[in-house]
Amino acid sequence: MDKRITLYVITGLLILGLLYITLFPGAIQAWKDSGKSIEDRCSPEPGYTEQSWNDHMSHHPDIYRECLS
Repeated sequence: MDKRITLYVITGLLILGLLYITLFPGAIQAWKDSGKSIEDRCSPEPGYTEQSWNDHMSHHPDIYRECLS
């Protein structure tokens, strides 16, 4: 009986985690960028030109608010 409850709890947490990631996909990028300084966050990532990075940031104004002002 205890194994079933543990399995249900783990399954429920996995489902909630997947729902969160699905509904808030920018959360992962925001978490990755949370420790970076504004200069590092606003500078182009490898593989991006300055213009393509600015275009990318404009699609995510909630994450790159400081870079777009």
